[in-house]
Amino acid sequence: MAKVNKGRAYAKALLNELNISGPGDPRSVATELQLDNNELDVQGFDGGLVRVKGTPLAAIIVRDSIREVGRKNFTVAHELGHFVLPGHDMCGAVCGPSDIGNWGDATQELEREADEFAAELLLPSQYAGPRFKSEPPSLGIIQTVADESNASLSATAWRYCDLVSERCAIVWSKKGKVSWYKPSPEFGFYLKRGWEIAKGTQAWECFSGTRTHTSPEPVGAQLWLDERVVLEGAVLWEHSIGLPNYESVLSLLWIKDRIERYSDYDEPETEEIDPYRFDSLRKRP
Repeated sequence: MAKVNKGRAYAKALLNELNISGPGDPRSVATELQLDNNELDVQGFDGGLVRVKGTPLAAIIVRDSIREVGRKNFTVAHELGHFVLPGHDMCGAVCGPSDIGNWGDATQELEREADEFAAELLLPSQYAGPRFKSEPPSLGIIQTVADESNASLSATAWRYCDLVSERCAIVWSKKGKVSWYKPSPEFGFYLKRGWEIAKGTQAWECFSGTRTHTSPEPVGAQLWLDERVVLEGAVLWEHSIGLPNYESVLSLLWIKDRIERYSDYDEPETEEIDPYRFDSLRKRP
């Protein structure tokens, strides 16, 4: 039985209870839940949830110097997740940059649940799924949906791979190395954290400042994937953009055609049977 995604399930239930069908406005949701929401000049953390002990009252604090509106919205939604989700009442009062939207750290279970809650709240499946599928895979449609939803680009990219049926993966690289990646269920390949970004990729060109990219382009599959498991000369499609404020690059990888050497769908060659023998030597040489 598939494990229930608790963060996503509670966000869906809350959106249904509040009769919200499109992207949720986290500040309006906070008001509905009678939570104060404040942007303050604070240092050392991005967001916090201050509870009043013994009561259902709480306040959300967001660092006012966060540049992107989408990042602020995601932070508010993340703290809403800590307020709503069971078992989160004992988690820390403040969340630093590495706690919010850090999709690469699977060890922080409560923070991941709050992230999944925030992603579903800002980008509900019934809204985001059809929007993502309306165009071929590219960071262009991801950016468009992020802008429409006032959601962060990284959260929108993560949701993209949750909801599309293409063989895609999102890769976040920092300082020339893979920090985290999110594959769609159909992607079928593994990328290791810490791998060096290879020369010849769009991502490498973003880090080196040699080119910017407005659309996906074919690149050698072995530049991203273990060459031992891909066909010689195989290509995948890559679209990467630089995020200089984070010293990072966001990449979308898309596999259009089969590139793997071996597949679970490959049928083993059947050995011809000699119809005139009925013993252990029945198979013809």
